[in-house]
Amino acid sequence: MTTGKKPAATASPAAKAKKPAGKTPVRKRSPQISRDMLTVELRRIRSLFVEIGERYLADTEGRIVALIEEFDRRKLPMPSVDRLLKDVRGLSVKPRKGRRKDLARIETLVDSIRKALED
Repeated sequence: MTTGKKPAATASPAAKAKKPAGKTPVRKRSPQISRDMLTVELRRIRSLFVEIGERYLADTEGRIVALIEEFDRRKLPMPSVDRLLKDVRGLSVKPRKGRRKDLARIETLVDSIRKALED
């Protein structure tokens, strides 16, 4: 007697062959291992941050040293010197706060002095 239903499909031998035999199931990492891995990655990021910061400071300091050397070589008219001196004295930073915007202000000042010397 037929009921009109299809018989349940059984897995073919080819489908059974696709499953890796004897492979152990992947275990979840323990919370301690995850914490240790995060600590390692954070230490790596810290090291990268220090390396980038050192490079940034060295580059900016080098640009300032180059400006000093150029001022020593050139004779600038007094009005230009006065204007640049006013700009330098107008720099407002708070080094103890260690703010990125203070570094940006110094960098902007150095760029403007460099541009003034090129004109």
